[in-house]
Amino acid sequence: MADEEQCKGLIMQVMERLQDDVLVLMISGRLSFYSRKVFQAVIRNAETTNVHHIIVNMRDVTAMDSAALGFLALAHLTLMDKHVGMSLVAPPTHIKKILVDANFIKMIPTYETEHQVLAERAFVLGSLA
Repeated sequence: MADEEQCKGLIMQVMERLQDDVLVLMISGRLSFYSRKVFQAVIRNAETTNVHHIIVNMRDVTAMDSAALGFLALAHLTLMDKHVGMSLVAPPTHIKKILVDANFIKMIPTYETEHQVLAERAFVLGSLA
């Protein structure tokens, strides 16, 4: 049981949930060079759906390396080209520090809760109508 719990923190896991036109990705474990292909596949799949925004919920991310910063940036830019928004939600304190130090907070909107993202989107979409 202890080995299983230890492995959960080392391997990135992704759970998806669709909420209207928003795809919520619940990421857990370690975001690293070794998890890039899984993350890229999830983003590619999202691009082929009718999703207009992707929320990456990082609440259960245990660690993140520089490769993860790279694939998050690439995903954000790729999605922008397709007019799909991307937000980061609930990064743990040590992960948020990495994001702040790398100026990611200025590039990819980051929120404390999914509700904040959805409320802001509703406000923006409502003001466009």
